Amino acid sequence: MPEATTVLPDLGCACATIRRAARLVTQLYSEELSQKLEPTQYSLLSALRLEPGASQSRLGRALGLDKTTMSRSLRLMERHGWIERGQSDDQRERGFQLTPLGKKLFREAKPRWAKAQARLGDGLKPGELEDLLRAVNRIAEAALAMQQATDP
Repeated sequence: MPEATTVLPDLGCACATIRRAARLVTQLYSEELSQKLEPTQYSLLSALRLEPGASQSRLGRALGLDKTTMSRSLRLMERHGWIERGQSDDQRERGFQLTPLGKKLFREAKPRWAKAQARLGDGLKPGELEDLLRAVNRIAEAALAMQQATDP
């Protein structure tokens, strides 16, 4: 495990700390994935591989992305020929699915994603990456539950 050369200040705020961590982790994954594919795009390809036909709103909920980000990302990926519109899991919306080019791009990117995941794990103690994933998923679930409890 590499030694940390910079000690990050305790921000005393869950939002600021999680956003800082997300930015730094995103930069790590961006380095490995290449300039052709951003981490958000890889996540969308991965989600559509697992759930072909998922609607924009379902993808947004699953990935925690707002409508504007989802629309922009899906439109760009469609322009690149990585995804196409198709049948949906929600009859009120059209769904999206991977094209052959999108499937190829995902297969080619997966080893680079795995390398980024391994690099992150190398900077942690054994078991910490798994603990981190469980904790962050639990934090996301709690935040979503609080949002839903206050929505009209």
